[in-house]
Amino acid sequence: MYFPYMRGKQNELSALIEVITGLQIDKVQPVIEPVNRSTKPLINAINALNSGEIIPHIIVNPEVGQLASDYPDHLYSLLSQENVRFVPCIRLHNQNITSVNIFLNKLISHELKFSLILQEDIIPSNASSVISKAIANLIIDQSRYSNQFTNSLPNCVIISSSFPAKDKNANYSSMSQFFSDAHTTYNLPLVRNQIGFGDYLIISNVWSTKGGPAYVVALHITYIEKSNSNMYVKHSLSVTNPNNQSDTAGKFQEALDTMIQFANQTPSLDQNTLGFQQYINLHNINHFPGLGIPKKLSMMHHIETISNCL
Repeated sequence: MYFPYMRGKQNELSALIEVITGLQIDKVQPVIEPVNRSTKPLINAINALNSGEIIPHIIVNPEVGQLASDYPDHLYSLLSQENVRFVPCIRLHNQNITSVNIFLNKLISHELKFSLILQEDIIPSNASSVISKAIANLIIDQSRYSNQFTNSLPNCVIISSSFPAKDKNANYSSMSQFFSDAHTTYNLPLVRNQIGFGDYLIISNVWSTKGGPAYVVALHITYIEKSNSNMYVKHSLSVTNPNNQSDTAGKFQEALDTMIQFANQTPSLDQNTLGFQQYINLHNINHFPGLGIPKKLSMMHHIETISNCL
């Protein structure tokens, strides 16, 4: 099972909504961390996912953004008032465990499903009862946990920050880079009771609200190499005028030309995904939609690529 971890920004929510028809619905369970105070876009996204028979995990005590809180009651109450189906996902660590346990025990008493994000090795005596009842226990970056702890978890999901992020677009390699083999290794599994894997798609796990004109436009596209079944990411970069922020549209077209050329030379890259088909359309009509849309298309392509291989 694939658990794509997404922050609740507009383009990320739009990526989920638009890619639904391309997914194997029994293979994908999105995890969404809401970051904006307005919950209407989030509710619309959950509704759309529900219409495609996908029930997302919603982090009800987000760590970052405008709704950041260690207490899950408020956001859970807001979403529960809407006619949507979601699995409340609760961040749990040794500092908030007492207050969160009260909330979790309410869910358990009403026989409601929930999942957990375990942010550190939890003292077993404090949380064993709720961990055992969670339908998924998510850990982020397996190296931060002891082997004893991860192997003790039922229904374990390993979330990795696989994207090789750089501070500047110009620093990305023009060569394809290894991204992940989690889509094949999760069946082994890496830990005793692993039921799935996840990633942050084509962004890093570092939360940031920074943005603005780019000196170099970089487009990122993932693909599964047929010869070894590993996933790689290709960074397609603009090369004209890298020392100024002029002509973003021209730089986008330059990077897109490079991406399309690479795809045509790389049979392993699936050009039939919903996201990549939109890239092809933008290339054919020579249209620059802004820098947010390409990020959305690459996310769509990434989710569908993994869904197709499971």
